[in-house]
Amino acid sequence: MKIPEQNYREANHDYAFRVIKLNIESLDLKPGSMISEQEIASKLSISRTPVHEALQELAKTKIVEILPQRGSLVGLIDMKLVDEACFIRATIESAVTELVCEKASQNDIDALEENIVLQEFYSQKQNFDKFMEFDNAFHRAMYQITDRMLCYYTVQLMNIHHNRFRTLSLQSSNASRIIKEHRAILEAIRKKDVQKTREEFLHHINRTHTDVTEVRQKYPEYFKAET
Repeated sequence: MKIPEQNYREANHDYAFRVIKLNIESLDLKPGSMISEQEIASKLSISRTPVHEALQELAKTKIVEILPQRGSLVGLIDMKLVDEACFIRATIESAVTELVCEKASQNDIDALEENIVLQEFYSQKQNFDKFMEFDNAFHRAMYQITDRMLCYYTVQLMNIHHNRFRTLSLQSSNASRIIKEHRAILEAIRKKDVQKTREEFLHHINRTHTDVTEVRQKYPEYFKAET
């Protein structure tokens, strides 16, 4: 498991939630695996209560299943929930990205450019964890530029389903395609072309649908059976 340090004044519940969510998204807690409250509590040096509360909260998003008298199970990847997460993200983030065209300063654009350079660096190093970190930061910056952080946190709660799929997709394909799409979004923002920005973002987000067959064939054990 990845165990980041607890932030200053971060409540134990929030810390447990953040760590469990991180490890589900990164697949360190694999789909279909059981979660031990006591083990996580011990690793985080906190009591079981905040861990239990964090799992209860995650269960509301259907990423975790609470099994009475047995514990908690990391849910298999459900493409219906991935599609729903993509729909929420496409609806909100496409509008946010359009606003970036109006609000982004030159410093903002320079920071986005620097972010993409770091994506390229970690892609070449095959460091997928760091690549995903800067990929996420690229999109988070859109919300920061437009002062829409409440929207960001709302999207992120459901986006855990999409993030697991993104992790598998990244391991299955060349990250250069993702970088190319990020550059296309940035170039549209640089030109303040609202329509082009929206088109490039939706192309980027909807790539999930073109990757499904390849990813499912490579990792069939991680997916819920289609009904």
